[in-house]
Amino acid sequence: MTMPEYVIRTEGLNKKFKNVHAVKDLDLNVQKGDIYGFLGPNGAGKTTTIKLILDLVQSDSGEVYINGMHTKQEGVKARQGIGFMPERTQFYRNLTALQTMEFFAELKGVDKAECDQLLAKMGLTKWKDKKVGTFSKGMVQLMGIAQSLLGSPKLLILDEPTSGLDPRWARILKDTLLEVNSKGTTVFFSSHLLSEVQELCNRVTILNQGRMIIEDTMEKVSEGQAQKPKLIMKISEGAQEAVEILKNAGFPDIEVHGNVVSVHCDSQERTKVLNLLAEGNIVVENFRTEEVSLEDAFMKYIGDERTVGGEINGA
Repeated sequence: MTMPEYVIRTEGLNKKFKNVHAVKDLDLNVQKGDIYGFLGPNGAGKTTTIKLILDLVQSDSGEVYINGMHTKQEGVKARQGIGFMPERTQFYRNLTALQTMEFFAELKGVDKAECDQLLAKMGLTKWKDKKVGTFSKGMVQLMGIAQSLLGSPKLLILDEPTSGLDPRWARILKDTLLEVNSKGTTVFFSSHLLSEVQELCNRVTILNQGRMIIEDTMEKVSEGQAQKPKLIMKISEGAQEAVEILKNAGFPDIEVHGNVVSVHCDSQERTKVLNLLAEGNIVVENFRTEEVSLEDAFMKYIGDERTVGGEINGA
């Protein structure tokens, strides 16, 4: 069996800020070729983790490896070939978009011919001679993505890349990430938006209060701790009686909202549920099924984590 090749790997990564434990014993495993989603609510520790990976913040303990190289021992070499966009992208306001790109091309030792090409890819050609200080937040965000792509990096690390983007520009970004990934670039990006992670990623980590809740394939995480599809039924009357009937029959995961009763059950159990209610003289006016989504899984994992107790953490 061939062992996976890890582009980013962390072992026991920890970081505290005063009384806040921002990152707790974090073990990440980003494989070559992944589009890897780093998912969690605001304040979960995503940005701190990215800064630790890039050695922009010093860890309290733990190790970071990029392409097998220890970032403390081979820091400069390990970080070569990385494209990075921080959460809050900022540029010199008095430079134009093209001047900004050329400035970063010089820093990276990249052919300046790429600058026009990447601005065009991001849909910014007609603004390339405008000063960045006049740009909207979304346009600055697109500039940040463009500069991260200079030099065709083999690893992209993006912190909340769709923040401030309208749907059209968000689509440009997603298509760009899929394109560069198809050409061999590993993409690691953080987000609190479930939809974009579900659409793009093949592997994902859910982080909460600085601690990894799960790291797995998109399919496994979306299962939501083996949570079954939801059968949603509109009851003419007797919703509470319906709940009691189903609980007594061994269906514990039931929700009630007015006259709508929802129960998690697989396709084989669906007929049993409807028959039980019919036998109990409960009239089901209509019903539908809803498959488990990443959002269901996310809320399940985060909800379970919050029941554990302890200090409130995150950064």
